[in-house]
Amino acid sequence: MLSKILRLFVKEKKIESSNIVQNGNLTTKELPQILDKTGIGIIVLDANDCIAQINSVSSMDLNIPKDYEGSKLVEVFNNGEIINLIKSAKVDTSAEEEIFGVDPGNKSFLVNATYDYESLETTLVFIDITRIKKLENIRKDFIANLSHELRTPVAVIRANSESLVDGALDDKEIAQKFSNAILKNSEKLSYLLEDILNLSTIESGEYNLELAENSISEIFKTSINSVLSNNPDIKIINNIYSDIKVICDTKALLQVVDNLIENSVKYGITEESKEIIINMQDQGSRVRFEIEDHGQGIPADQRERVFERFFRIQNNNTSLKEGTGLGLSIVKNLVNLMGGSVGNEKAYPDGTIFWFTLNKKN
Repeated sequence: MLSKILRLFVKEKKIESSNIVQNGNLTTKELPQILDKTGIGIIVLDANDCIAQINSVSSMDLNIPKDYEGSKLVEVFNNGEIINLIKSAKVDTSAEEEIFGVDPGNKSFLVNATYDYESLETTLVFIDITRIKKLENIRKDFIANLSHELRTPVAVIRANSESLVDGALDDKEIAQKFSNAILKNSEKLSYLLEDILNLSTIESGEYNLELAENSISEIFKTSINSVLSNNPDIKIINNIYSDIKVICDTKALLQVVDNLIENSVKYGITEESKEIIINMQDQGSRVRFEIEDHGQGIPADQRERVFERFFRIQNNNTSLKEGTGLGLSIVKNLVNLMGGSVGNEKAYPDGTIFWFTLNKKN
């Protein structure tokens, strides 16, 4: 039975079987050590469902110390789904189940239980699928959010088009109103699709970066001038040194700076505060750039989530803001591709500081 299990995981993990099996023989003692190297957990239970063997991966993932060998599994790991899985394996020889929310770390596992009628042993094999489940949830959330974002502009375009077809064209004033609504929402769709394609290109690794040492003061000036041309009533204080250089792709960096400044304009400008401050800190091997506003700020429990695709801060004001909800996700991916990091923190007394770092030439 053990050799059968090993052959299965040798195939799945593409392990060179010749490196771990000699003459086609495998002992019960060898399997846990071998699976340790593949990140697969295994627990062997004797006829009394006591732990006969447990490898290091299972010991760590399930928080079962190795000195608990000889103890009944139910006494040290009382998981109802696992117990039922063992019972099913004793009836059907083998059983498989996805187990969720296992402590520590709220992990998810694909668990295979196999019962040997000769030795009366039950072998439990644990494959950590936490990351797979997380990616699956991200995919589901992305589809749900994308559907939500598309629904409104498509509905508006359709409703106004139908009105025009049904006779609104005869009234010039109403026709102009409906046409403007169609134009505005079609532009929203264009921006959304452009950001989706952009983000998809970045995350797939197909975004071509030309990393080099560049002076970046002009990049900030270009972005600032663009923002001010559309928002002449706000004030942007630029404290970027004219001679500072970092390793970056100029096109990608301009997109990062554009998105961060526009984000501050959108969410950080209020009637009381119309000022944005751009600072930098030379930290030796890298440079930290900051875009600071003094708006409402971001609740502490939502700070990390603002870089998620389509995530919007939950308050009455931000729900009225337009945007694709992808800008900060694009920022994070581009900064990471350029070898930097990104985050945000509270500004004082109010507001938010979005920051990112880029490396200097060694």
